[in-house]
Amino acid sequence: MFTRNDDIRNQIWEAVSGLEEEQLNRKPSPQQWSIMQVLRHLNLMENVIGKQARLALEKEQTVSVDKKPYELSLDRSRSVEAPPHLQPPAAPEALADVRSDLDESHQALNNFALDHDPDLLRSKSFPHPVFGEMDLTQWIDFTSYHEERHLEQIQEIKQQLGV
Repeated sequence: MFTRNDDIRNQIWEAVSGLEEEQLNRKPSPQQWSIMQVLRHLNLMENVIGKQARLALEKEQTVSVDKKPYELSLDRSRSVEAPPHLQPPAAPEALADVRSDLDESHQALNNFALDHDPDLLRSKSFPHPVFGEMDLTQWIDFTSYHEERHLEQIQEIKQQLGV
């Protein structure tokens, strides 16, 4: 279940390898995020998904939800502003710190997926602000699409910065 998540994460690390921290923390414009801020956003998102998934498991109610078209999140022509709790800090950060936090949140979500029966994960849900109610297997899969969307953003930022 987590193979796609791992593949996209590896592509992200490949995309930022060789960049200096100054480059990673440089914003192409005042309105845009730096690469480091994108990475921090991914960490914040993974943490929230993990927390909400654990809370969903505690609910007695079981659900059956249709498959949502979250693959549409790859369409970068539509912009969705991240809610405040998923906004990265403005201050520069060290790559070692962000990478450690991302590795930890990624491993925690992977462990969550491995530790629970897929049928149980399909029977519990929480809402996505755009796609509506999604079961936990969809959320785990969605994470890879969310990261792929931001991988494209990282590539775009690199191009804008000329790195």
